[in-house]
Amino acid sequence: MGKMSVAVTNLGKYNEGELAYKWLELPATEEEIEEALAAIGIDEHYEEYFISDYESEIDGLNVGEYSSLEDLNALAERIEALDDDDLLAAILESETSNLEEALDIAESGDAILYHEDSLEDLAEQFAEEGLFSTETLLQYVDFARLGRDLGGPGPSARAAVQDSRSSPEPPIDWVRPTG
Repeated sequence: MGKMSVAVTNLGKYNEGELAYKWLELPATEEEIEEALAAIGIDEHYEEYFISDYESEIDGLNVGEYSSLEDLNALAERIEALDDDDLLAAILESETSNLEEALDIAESGDAILYHEDSLEDLAEQFAEEGLFSTETLLQYVDFARLGRDLGGPGPSARAAVQDSRSSPEPPIDWVRPTG
């Protein structure tokens, strides 16, 4: 899914008309963050910074001017720790547009990304794994065709009708051909 870069800018110098900023790629070590802040003059005199720009391929990333570097870095670490960037992208596309919620879903292990060539292949995979309820599957059954097929290829298959008043059994028994 890629890393993110932020332009960290010295707020005090900016207010004085001087643009002092440094691009920082996240996730970064604590030392890299301290070096970036020192490079833009964050010290006892200038204590505040803001994010003046950012670059990222991460969908759902919301970086504001006063976003915390620590929070952004923690978010970048979570993204980097994922085994499957495609899973996060798919969750962001189909489940939620909130990056932190998508990360929670991806990290939970409850989400599986399927790589199938077509929706037909995906439906077949879901059916094989039992991911459709019986009610859902029954909506797609052509019972008339299925009933015709139960008639079998020849005279050895037959249906016998029973009198429903004489037996608690269902009114139709089906005899399946054995050969």
